[in-house]
Amino acid sequence: MQEKKTTMMGKKKRYPFLPTLLFVITFYMVQLFQYNVTVFFIVLGLLGSIPLSWYGWKQLKIAEQRLSSAREIDGMTHHQFTLFLKPLFQKQGYSVTKVKHSNEHGVHLIVRKRGIKAIVHAKLSQNEVQAKTLRDINYVKEQYKANQVIVVTNHLFTKEAGQYATANKIILMDHNTLDAMIQVFMKKRKNHRFIDRVRSAWLD
Repeated sequence: MQEKKTTMMGKKKRYPFLPTLLFVITFYMVQLFQYNVTVFFIVLGLLGSIPLSWYGWKQLKIAEQRLSSAREIDGMTHHQFTLFLKPLFQKQGYSVTKVKHSNEHGVHLIVRKRGIKAIVHAKLSQNEVQAKTLRDINYVKEQYKANQVIVVTNHLFTKEAGQYATANKIILMDHNTLDAMIQVFMKKRKNHRFIDRVRSAWLD
C-alpha cells in the first residue's frame, strides 16, 4: 500500500502542472468554440495530432532499441550468449544453473520451475536452426534426467525443426520470443546497460 502511494506521489511530482494546463486548454477551447466553430475544429485537430505524433515517435524509439539489442546479440560469443540468457530465464521465474565446460553444441543451462527440470541449448547462429540440432540435444535429455528440452536462438528454426519439436514436445524460442523476454527484463532498464553488465561478468 505504501509502495502504491509512493508511486502515485512520484507521478504527481513528475507532472505538477498537468491539471492547470488541461484547465487552461479547456477554457480557451470553449472560448474559441463560441468565437469561431471552424477555427475550433482546426485547433482541435492539431491538438489531437500531438499524442499521435508522440506515440509514433515512441514506437520508433522502441524499434531502434530492439534493433540495437539484436545487433549486440549477433556480435556475442556463444559463452556471452549463454550468460545473456541466464537473467532472462530468472525473470521468467526459473532457477538457473549454468553447465560447466559445455561446448557450443551441448547443454548450456539447466532451469527449474514448479518441479519441472529442463535443459537449455543456446544456439547463436546466422542461419536457421536445423532439426539435427534438436535431435542432438533431445538425445541427452535422459542423461540429465530432465523433463523438457528448450532451444533458444537469435535466429529462426526451419520447418523440419518445428515439426520435430512438436513431435517431441521441445520448446523452441526464436528471435521473436527472445525479444519478448528482453523487453520484460528491460522494462525499467536501458538496453545498453544490461548488455554491458553481461559482458563485464564474462570478462571478470
